Amino acid sequence: MTLAVAALVTGLTAAWKWYAASKIQPKPNWRMEPVKPVLSNMGWTSANLEAFEKAGQLNAKAALWTAASVVLSALSAIAGAWPISN
Repeated sequence: MTLAVAALVTGLTAAWKWYAASKIQPKPNWRMEPVKPVLSNMGWTSANLEAFEKAGQLNAKAALWTAASVVLSALSAIAGAWPISN
C-alpha cells in the first residue's frame, strides 16, 4: 500500500510540474515596448529563450518524477502479486 501511495504522490508531482511548465509565458524585460522593431524583436527573442529554458527545466524534473512514479507503480504491482505465505 505504501508503494502505491508513493507512486500516486510522485505521479501528481510530475503532473503539477508539467502543468507549471505549460503556464510559463515570455515576459520581455522592459517597462515600455521599444518603438524600433529591431529592439522589440530582440526583447521578445530574449524573453522567449528565457521562458523556454524555464519550461525545459520543469519538463526535465517532471520526466524524472514520472520515472519514479513508474518504478514505484511497478514495485507496487509486483508486491501485490507476490504470494503471501503464512
